[in-house]
Amino acid sequence: MTSIYQKKMKHTKLFSLLLLLLLLAPQGVSAITLSVTPTLFEMSAVPSQAWKSSVKVINNNKQDLTIYAQVVNFAPQGETGQGKFMPVFGDFTEGKTLAEWITVPADSVTIPRESSVEIPISVQLPSDAAPGGHFAAIMIGTKPPDDDNAFHVRTSQVVTSLFFVRVAGNVIENGTVRTFRVVDPFIDTPEAHFEVRFENKGNVHLQPQGEIVITNMWGKERGVVPINHQTHFGNVLPDSIRKFDFTWKGERSITDIGKYKAVLTLGYGQDQKKFSTQVANFWVVPVKPLLTVLGSLLAIILFASWAVRSYVRRILEMSHGNTYVPPSQRIVKRQVKDGDVMIQKRISVADPIMSGMGDYKQRLRKTEALGEVIKTSLDFIYTYKKFFAGISVAIFAVVLIWYFFTEVLTSQRDYEVVIENPDVDITISSEDIHYEKNQNNDYEEVSKNAQDTIQPPQSYELILVNSSDTPGAAADLQRTLINKLYTVADLKSDLDGSKEKTVIVYDIEIQEDALQLSKDLGGVLLSANNLDINTNADTITVYIGNDYQLTHRSVDQ
Repeated sequence: MTSIYQKKMKHTKLFSLLLLLLLLAPQGVSAITLSVTPTLFEMSAVPSQAWKSSVKVINNNKQDLTIYAQVVNFAPQGETGQGKFMPVFGDFTEGKTLAEWITVPADSVTIPRESSVEIPISVQLPSDAAPGGHFAAIMIGTKPPDDDNAFHVRTSQVVTSLFFVRVAGNVIENGTVRTFRVVDPFIDTPEAHFEVRFENKGNVHLQPQGEIVITNMWGKERGVVPINHQTHFGNVLPDSIRKFDFTWKGERSITDIGKYKAVLTLGYGQDQKKFSTQVANFWVVPVKPLLTVLGSLLAIILFASWAVRSYVRRILEMSHGNTYVPPSQRIVKRQVKDGDVMIQKRISVADPIMSGMGDYKQRLRKTEALGEVIKTSLDFIYTYKKFFAGISVAIFAVVLIWYFFTEVLTSQRDYEVVIENPDVDITISSEDIHYEKNQNNDYEEVSKNAQDTIQPPQSYELILVNSSDTPGAAADLQRTLINKLYTVADLKSDLDGSKEKTVIVYDIEIQEDALQLSKDLGGVLLSANNLDINTNADTITVYIGNDYQLTHRSVDQ
């Protein structure tokens, strides 16, 4: 099954092709749309090996197009994954480059409107092909190349298909992480920008794969940034450096302040897997909320200090008035009827409390009606208001500390990751990552019951948003809905807080579909979305609340 990440990458590839076409469109001429598939060939070969394939070129225009194919060499340019195309000059290259080993039709090819053609390709490696990586590209355009074998890209629509060939032999796989850093190590919101620069020191292309694991100062995970998962567009060519940029956005919470640690782990190599690990630290310090919290803590500390001093003063008053006497010498003298007997009794810390309880009991003996009991209790609280204020502040402080450690020690939280690309950024939610990590074939195979169910084609986009305190709730629900023949278009994480109830928000035009979905989810609440008449009304969004576990049980039954 196609994953969420793969779907987003497909949109990115399509956008990249369209953007390339727009950039190469001639001024004053309506844009011609061409596309090619596959956009990348990766193969391993040995000297003297021959290989044949084809490239599919699609004409989406209303008129026929005549196209021309040419093979050029490809080399890295800059650190953003871009490349440069270099025409073949036989006198200088002497048959040593990949572009010279690839053969495409020399004549033009006509593609009927709104159709496609297959352009045959043949690859013949020479017997003395150098071991390591070789790189080329097939450029397909609407204008023939000049005598110098170069396309005039300013007056031609051009699309490309890249060739990465790995020739067996003395292959060197050697790479290193040149830089891993947080662009701004001090931030006031949980939104950090990471920069990874990977250098390829070998003679074949490498695709470093791994992740950045982000933890708070208590060692609890707060995010995972995937690097080159399920994509072929993160290759690093030999003798080049490629920069990868990522942005992590976490939940905003005053409890998760402090020092964060990001651990980068990259693996690379085909013959023998090698790993590189680096660590970067950054601080999340929300200034205004932090000042509020520090002010509150200072007030609690000052009040606690005042309360302790008042309590100690009360103990001293009960022993020897206002005169300080060492604890070992504090005694109370009292007379008994049987004679002058000196009874020594050391004052304990609990004596002021016991004295107050005795006073309260004494007052209650004089009251009988319920109203008088309440009035007496209120008068007693007012008389000992300092003590009760101290107890209240102490309870509040304990609750505050309990809440703080409960929040910071939570194992996971929702987050988003933005993978920055030259063409278009890709946003992945923690639900997407959770789904990929916990993918289970048992969920992916449609059950017998689901196969026997007649389900009409889904005519709307179904989006799941995790608004609960349970990370992975949307990913788990997606697996369940797949078994019921639903198609989930996207998974998202609500970083603004949690909701108690699960709600289905739908457009009024697809009310029947929303009712059926609610039924399949065990009777989830429905909320119609009032839209203007011109608004695209083909989306149903399920906001998963903290009652998800109960809902989930009802779905599975």
